[in-house]
Amino acid sequence: MRNGRYRRTLVTKLGRILFEVGRVFDRLRRRTFTPLLIALGLRRRRYALDLRLACAEEAGRTTYGEASESIHRSLSLWVPRRTIWHFVKELNPFMEAGLRNVPLLEVEGCHAADGTFVRGLRRGSQHEVNVAVRQRSYDHKIEVVAVQVDRAPTEVLDPAGVERLVTDDALAYSVDLARWHQLCQLHFLRRVRDLLTEERDLLEMAEREAVLRDLGALLAHLRASVAKHRVDGDKVAITYRVEATLRQFGEIATELEHRGLRQTARYVRERGRATVVFAEMAGHGGWMPATSNGVERIMGMVADRCKRKWAHWNSGLENLLRLVLTRKTRPAAYAWATRRYLAGGSMVEPPLPVRPLINNS
Repeated sequence: MRNGRYRRTLVTKLGRILFEVGRVFDRLRRRTFTPLLIALGLRRRRYALDLRLACAEEAGRTTYGEASESIHRSLSLWVPRRTIWHFVKELNPFMEAGLRNVPLLEVEGCHAADGTFVRGLRRGSQHEVNVAVRQRSYDHKIEVVAVQVDRAPTEVLDPAGVERLVTDDALAYSVDLARWHQLCQLHFLRRVRDLLTEERDLLEMAEREAVLRDLGALLAHLRASVAKHRVDGDKVAITYRVEATLRQFGEIATELEHRGLRQTARYVRERGRATVVFAEMAGHGGWMPATSNGVERIMGMVADRCKRKWAHWNSGLENLLRLVLTRKTRPAAYAWATRRYLAGGSMVEPPLPVRPLINNS
C-alpha cells in the first residue's frame, strides 16, 4: 500500500533533477521502501553513478580540489572535493576486483618491481609503496600487476616466482626471485658513481668520469649488439659480445683494485654479470629490457602525488593511485571495473575472456 511521497534531488551530468518518490508499505515484511529508487539504483545516492565516475577520473588527472573546479567549469555543477574523495574510495574495491579478475594478456613479457617511501599523516612517519608491473615484449607496454602498501617488497610478485625480472640494486630484491634477474644498467652506473664519490680521495674527478664513460660505453655497445643480432638471429655473436663485456668488466675492476678502489672494484666484479642477463636471454631467443624504466615511470606517479606536491600518504592517495594505474596500464581491467560499477552489479562475477593479441601457439 502507498505510504506517502517526498521530493528527491538527483545530480547528473545534465544538471539537478527534482522529482517525487512514492513510498510503499509492505504489510508482509512490515517495512517501507521506495520501488523507484531501488529500480534506478539510487538508494542513499545523491549523485548519479556516471557523474561519480567522471569526478573520480578527473581527480586522477589532477587533484581533488582541481577536479572540483574542473567539474564546476565544464558542467556548472559544484561537487565538493571531499565528496570526490568518497567517490574514489567507492571505486577502489571495483579496481581491485578488476585487477584480480581480468588476467594479463597471454604474451611474452618481463616483470619489474620497485618501491619508494612516502610521508605519512603522523609527523615523522613513512609508508613503503611497492609496485610490480609487467612489460610486454612486442610493444613494450606496461601492465600493473600489483600495488601494495606497508608490505614486504617481494610480496608484490607471485609467490611461486617469475621467469624474468628487472629491478634496481635494492637489497630487498637481491634474493633469488626469478630464473632470469636483470640489474637495471642505469642504477648500476649510478651506484658505481656513488662508490667512486665515496673513494674520491684516491681518484680525481676526471678519472672518475672516465671510468663511468668506459662502463657506459661497454653497456651501450652490448645493447646495440643485441638489438642488431636479435634481428638477424646470430646468437653466437650475442654470446661473444656478452663474454667480451664481462671480460672487460673484469679488467676495469682489476685496474680499480690496483689503484686502491677496492669497494668499487668489488661491486663492478660482483654485480657486472647481473647487467648482461638481458643479453643472455636474447641468446636463448627471449626478450627482456636492460633497464627498469617501465616501473620507474609508474613510480613517478607516486612521486608526483606524494613528494613534488608535498602531499601526505593516506588511504585517499592509495585509492587514487590504484585508480590511475589501472586506467593507464590495464584498460581491460579498468573497463571491467567501471562496467560493474555503473551497472551496480557484483564484483565477484566470473572474469571476462581476454583474447591475446598474439597467438604463441
